Amino acid sequence: MRERRLGLIAAALLLAACANGGGANGGAGGGGGSATGGAGNGGGAGGTGAVAGATGAAGGGGAAGAGGSGGADAGSPGGGGGSAGASGAGGAAGSSGILGATPPMGWNSWNTFQCNLDETLIKQIADTFVSSGMQAAGYQYVNLDDCWMDGRDASGKLRWNATKFPAGIPALADYVHGKGLKLGIYETPNTTTCVGLYGGISTSVSVGSLGHETTDAQTFASWGVDYLKYDKCQGQLGAFAVMRDALRATGRPIFYSINPGDGTGCPPNTCSISLPTIANMWRIGFDINASWSSVVGLIDQNANLYSYAGPGHWNDPDMMEVGNGGLTDTEGRAHFSMWAIMAAPLIAGNDLRSMSAATKATLTNSEVIAVDQDPAGAQGRLVASQGTNLQVWSRALSGTNVRAVALLNRNDTGTASITVQWSALGIPTVSATVRDLWAHTDLGTFSGSYTATSVPSHGVVMLKVTSTP
Repeated sequence: MRERRLGLIAAALLLAACANGGGANGGAGGGGGSATGGAGNGGGAGGTGAVAGATGAAGGGGAAGAGGSGGADAGSPGGGGGSAGASGAGGAAGSSGILGATPPMGWNSWNTFQCNLDETLIKQIADTFVSSGMQAAGYQYVNLDDCWMDGRDASGKLRWNATKFPAGIPALADYVHGKGLKLGIYETPNTTTCVGLYGGISTSVSVGSLGHETTDAQTFASWGVDYLKYDKCQGQLGAFAVMRDALRATGRPIFYSINPGDGTGCPPNTCSISLPTIANMWRIGFDINASWSSVVGLIDQNANLYSYAGPGHWNDPDMMEVGNGGLTDTEGRAHFSMWAIMAAPLIAGNDLRSMSAATKATLTNSEVIAVDQDPAGAQGRLVASQGTNLQVWSRALSGTNVRAVALLNRNDTGTASITVQWSALGIPTVSATVRDLWAHTDLGTFSGSYTATSVPSHGVVMLKVTSTP
């Protein structure tokens, strides 16, 4: 489990997470499940199916998708299931009818504020979503992390900390919803949360949801919560599915984000529970911090997990550290670019109220965000390396022979030339147009390959390549 600073508190643990999928048709991966939870054609890991209809009844388990077809970026897993309809748990979201059809975009309180969150802060963050242009760019979830609660009342229901949230969580949800945004909250599959284990907060205050899943899920739904981060905190792996079912039974579409590991993650290729059938997203590795080594370490942990990601179910390399001081602006752009290439959730963790112009420009780059939010939902992968630290990453985008490309210079010093070959992208080797997504510039048409001549140290050149045979 990770230990983190909690203001004046010595340390605390944070683990992030994943969620129950949803959709009017219970689509699984590329093929899609039927309304009764039928088999999908998509990638290698099946999702739970969903029952369509206005009642939003919980869906049964969908069969695993057949193996994905070939190609540089093919073969994503089956989608997470859920109930359908406006009132269905994990119900329709957007035109695809899948909750979490694209990776979630939002903000989380932990990286900057730890336990120092309150009603005023959250309202100010919601206000800044609107005034900064982040909402217009696609960010929607304003998420409370640990330390919002104050034990349980006599009937066993969760209480919010009335000093921090004097108007209450339902009123806060109303405020956030009034901005056209969504509210997220935090809990654990244990009797206490991570700050109860590691942060010196009384376990009678920092209570977990183990044994209270039905009541807590109903409480969250009644408060107007739209997103649950469920952090293992030495809890039980089997309890993640219990909360999934409890969320579905509420009749409210609540995005379900889980951290099934204790500090080092529990990635889907080794975790003992079936993550794509349980959650909308799941942490894959260690807890991030605002350092270049942490960012590239998580990139490496996620590199071979692309087959598990797809609409409704995403690999989560953790919240972003863009703008948090430990990264340069160049490193922040690389961090953001690689999360987009990997179809990772874009959950900011900085103080939005005081972010620099460079940080704001990074977090609101519409062309890079469009890569992350591409509806095909294909997680990118490493397709070529030039020596040890010069890498070419590619992600298939919607359309014919369209790729996002990240040319990543992991060297500690010096600029570098990095070449991407069309053959490595799985597109025709004749001419292709190239656009620089950070310069917002069309670079021209190139035959067979393109070379970026000055990729900065710890930096990236991000491209959109479209074959024109």
